[in-house]
Amino acid sequence: MRTFEGPSWLAAGFLALGLAPSGAEAGGRGLCATAAGAHAAAPYLAIVSAFPAELAPLVAATEVEADVVVDGRHYYQGRLEGVSVILGLTGIGLVNAATTAHTVLRKFKVAGFVMSGVAGTLHRIGDVAIADRWREGDSARTYPSNLALLALTRRAASALPAPLENCTPVPPTSATPKIICFPFVPTVFFGGTGVSADPFGGTAFPCTPGGTEVFGCELPVPTATGAADEPHAVEDMETAAVAREAARKGVPFLGVRAASDGAGDPLGDRGFPTQFFDYYRLAAHNEGAVTRAVVAELGRLARDKSSRGTCRLLAARQWRRAAARIGP
Repeated sequence: MRTFEGPSWLAAGFLALGLAPSGAEAGGRGLCATAAGAHAAAPYLAIVSAFPAELAPLVAATEVEADVVVDGRHYYQGRLEGVSVILGLTGIGLVNAATTAHTVLRKFKVAGFVMSGVAGTLHRIGDVAIADRWREGDSARTYPSNLALLALTRRAASALPAPLENCTPVPPTSATPKIICFPFVPTVFFGGTGVSADPFGGTAFPCTPGGTEVFGCELPVPTATGAADEPHAVEDMETAAVAREAARKGVPFLGVRAASDGAGDPLGDRGFPTQFFDYYRLAAHNEGAVTRAVVAELGRLARDKSSRGTCRLLAARQWRRAAARIGP
């Protein structure tokens, strides 16, 4: 794994890493091009999370090739399920999320954008919620999840390689935790409106250098080579800001959020933040599993010769027609 500092890159370095010095032509040849192998001009699927524990399952499954520093933030460039990805942390809160998403879209050639993390939902703890659209706080404007990415997610959810996790150590960082198991197997729910709140009053919530897996600044260390339309179906503090920035650049977006606090707690309905600090690792595992499955579906689609027509529709931004071809 290599580390590059932005100010010292030459033009060849930008091309080798898939960076666009004058701003990314969002999408390149479309979502399927992210699985085009080591081609220097291939775009990336950007995947971001708010804090380290959320991103850790995806980092562990990624063949990390480089640690890229842009505007003082670290990003991993590599391959996940055969797809070229950029992995990064937004930091907690709308302001941090918007700033990071803007940087990623400006500096990298991005064909698609996924926000993967934990949240409070109307569903059970451990369930994964895929909202149809996202809005910021009380704003009337919403940002839709991309139809083609939603179709890929439905296909992925119907054939997950393993059941979602329903047991977890509580507290997760204790040397002698108690193993809590839920009396159900979490599942993936689709639909509704996700809401991203700003409890920090328009300021950037600071991370802590060398801090915990929730409040720390550092990327996780690589360890591998390889519903009803409820207004608060999902609640977090970042996704809508990332969706907004992706919409401004015309980049297809998807939010994947697993419930760290919600219904079904064997220890009782203790609410946020108690449930969050007990179950964030369980939720992170499940959102990571679903996001990885979606990336795998994208890779399979791109490599399937019979899907070339679908890939052409994706490259032409014909989202509805592509979604109809992808199917459930």
